[in-house]
Amino acid sequence: MGIRSHTLSILVNMPPSTTIAALKAEALSALTSSVNEVEDVPKVESEDDFELCRGLRDKGRLNGEYEVLDTAKQLRDYNLASYDTLYLQFRDSSGELLPVVFQSPSINDDDDEQPSEADLEASSNRKGKRKAQDD
Repeated sequence: MGIRSHTLSILVNMPPSTTIAALKAEALSALTSSVNEVEDVPKVESEDDFELCRGLRDKGRLNGEYEVLDTAKQLRDYNLASYDTLYLQFRDSSGELLPVVFQSPSINDDDDEQPSEADLEASSNRKGKRKAQDD
């Protein structure tokens, strides 16, 4: 199961009998760990600083609305499977829920260098069988 917010993804493997409260504790542990260096994710100190929610769907697509999950219920009560994604909804300083924010990963990896036109042209000129060059 994945839990997402901003550019952060938390992956957890929990049985269907797991309560939402236990899942929320796992999320808090990840959010407060030293490996969480995602700058745009709000800082949390307790489970009261955020809620877990699921995205509501129309015809299989997220519709932009989210349902806060009841901490007393189990994953199976919401028919959540291991491949489902939940979302973090943070609270502001007055305790009001902030909008859900997440960013989907880019299809193009920004670190991969795209070949230049010269590289593409040179590779197309070398296609097919070639004769070995004499030394």
